[in-house]
Amino acid sequence: MKISRARFLQLSLATATAGLLSACSTGSGDSASSTAPSADTGGEYTVKHAFGSTTFKQVPQHIAVVQPWKNPDVLLALGIIPAGVPLVSWGQNSNDSTDWFDAKLSELGGNLDDITRYSETDGPNYEELAKLDPDAIFVPYGDTSQEVYDKLAAIAPVVPAPEGVGAYETSWQQCLEMAGAMLRREDDAAQVIKDTEKLIAQKVEDFPTIKGASFMAGYFDAEQNTFGAYTSKDSRPQFFKSLGMVNAPYIVEHETGAESVFLNISSEVLDTVECDALWAWTNSSDEEAAVRENKLFAQMPALKNDAVIFEDDKHPGLALSAASPLSVAWILEETTLLENLADAVAHTRAA
Repeated sequence: MKISRARFLQLSLATATAGLLSACSTGSGDSASSTAPSADTGGEYTVKHAFGSTTFKQVPQHIAVVQPWKNPDVLLALGIIPAGVPLVSWGQNSNDSTDWFDAKLSELGGNLDDITRYSETDGPNYEELAKLDPDAIFVPYGDTSQEVYDKLAAIAPVVPAPEGVGAYETSWQQCLEMAGAMLRREDDAAQVIKDTEKLIAQKVEDFPTIKGASFMAGYFDAEQNTFGAYTSKDSRPQFFKSLGMVNAPYIVEHETGAESVFLNISSEVLDTVECDALWAWTNSSDEEAAVRENKLFAQMPALKNDAVIFEDDKHPGLALSAASPLSVAWILEETTLLENLADAVAHTRAA
């Protein structure tokens, strides 16, 4: 499924400026290696995916990543340090990376300087990938068309999204499963999924009102006077559902016909769109103020009930936008999101 540039920008929360992208520095050309126990490298095997299948003669050891969201994280979660990763250009920390990636990399004894890093301003950086000469390219999350897949496959064996999964729809669990298949470590991938889901369950126990509460996640478009709501195929609703929350009735009713991972809700019906808690990203506190002052948006029950969680910090915004086993743990342990959700639900039920 092809997504327009405008929709991609909405999915990405915002755009990074070309100047910032061109100013990003790359790391050394030294390849990184796995710190995890070596898998059985003997015997040819096949990984099935959205474009058919990829055959490996042995387990790849020198892996390049396309798309900086989710894909690098799941490899680190399995103890694998990629040889090359894209620079993070939206919501990044001072390293053009993420706090959760850097923390896990350090835990594994790695260093960003030992990983080749490249810009993906205009999509996959084929030139840098070719220079890296990887024995696998890992890209289960993203918008990989047949054309892109073919170009990547000319460089190295590719592991894209699972069969039947659209652009930007691959969950972190599916990313782990694809990594497990590529590395012949399916059991390890299943264990990471189990451990992460266990952590989520443990954290939610402290906020019992969250379970069963309805939610929406999206963004207010003041120019169009619409609310762009993410559907169940997007990482944000997938995360909130993992907390035991449920989609708002409006989403349940309308998401089946959505063309992408979000749908636009007109201000004409916002007064009927109810949920216990609403998470909305904004680019600034000024933007939040403008939303609150908008008379059309003010009709939305969540705003009336003070049940909206506005997020203008791009780093936690990124952690949810492209939820991974590493970013999920970071959100649960380093932010007050669960407390904020519980407060929003309490406000709704008190209204």
